Amino acid sequence: MFLRFKLISLFSLLLWQIQAYGANDTQLAAIKVLGDLNGIALQCNALQDTQRIKRTLVLVLPKRRQLGELFDYHTNKSFMAFISEKGTCPSPQSFSQQVDEALKGLEAVYATK
Repeated sequence: MFLRFKLISLFSLLLWQIQAYGANDTQLAAIKVLGDLNGIALQCNALQDTQRIKRTLVLVLPKRRQLGELFDYHTNKSFMAFISEKGTCPSPQSFSQQVDEALKGLEAVYATK
């Protein structure tokens, strides 16, 4: 229980810091989606998709540590949820399409960078 409180507090602080750097909710949501997909990719050994996600993040996002921490937080959360919920890996083709869509979404919301 204490650990959950600590994680929620840390996440709230992280979001506050990110918003102070000017990222809007749509941009944060795009990073969250990619973190969620990255957690699944790691669990399902979709290493090419993991590499594509990280490469795009490096090229598209502003160089802010907090944005990377947000991505890592959602990656870890997704990875652990996949394990605890005994998720099944999607087909490589459908998962790759999901990643493609999420990457296009990230590029669209950061197009004015």
